[in-house]
Amino acid sequence: MSHPHQSALDEFQFAIRHFVPTLPKEIKEEAQQLHDSLLADESADEALLRDAFYNIGVKEYPYRKAYEELTHSSAEAQMKAMVLEHVDETVRAVIKPHLDAGVSLDELFASEIFETQLDAKQRYQVEDGILVSANKLAEKLKSEVGGEADTYHKLVEKWKAHAGEIEKAIQDLEVLAQGGDENQQAEIKDKAARFREGFLVTETDPNLEEVKKEIEYWRDTFAEEE
Repeated sequence: MSHPHQSALDEFQFAIRHFVPTLPKEIKEEAQQLHDSLLADESADEALLRDAFYNIGVKEYPYRKAYEELTHSSAEAQMKAMVLEHVDETVRAVIKPHLDAGVSLDELFASEIFETQLDAKQRYQVEDGILVSANKLAEKLKSEVGGEADTYHKLVEKWKAHAGEIEKAIQDLEVLAQGGDENQQAEIKDKAARFREGFLVTETDPNLEEVKKEIEYWRDTFAEEE
């Protein structure tokens, strides 16, 4: 019998497999242990899964962002070429024009094209190609990062600070709920929860500017009501 939240756990496992190669070993091991314990616990509810995904996501975020900033331009081009080489001619004919036009692999993976123009086996070819290519590139890019260790560590600290700014802004937004009526409080808390979801390892990254805009909106709203 599969887990009640098998699809979410599958996404978590996919994310773990695609962690950047410079992520500290202990964080990846913690993530895998969390996944395995949740998979073995059929009573684990959605809230427990989300807490686990969040805790790992906050730890993983600065290392991924630093790695991407240092290697993204060269890695993306190499990944595209390797994925195109991995898939068959039919799949290549579908995805190559989009990749050549500047669509990233992540964008392609999340696009309607991926879902509607490729069948399940063809989608698996692309997914497998991304995984195989990432593994091949991992050591190469890791050595590149090693050659710029000081720069990389400075970027990690920069992204840790940025994550802290986002978390502080979300907390500031939540504080504003104290000044609203019941409906406004519920809306603000829901917005804050959604922003915080961005740190879940299976979700899209949170955006600091969007949180700031939401804070500004509610401050203006409450000021007009006074």
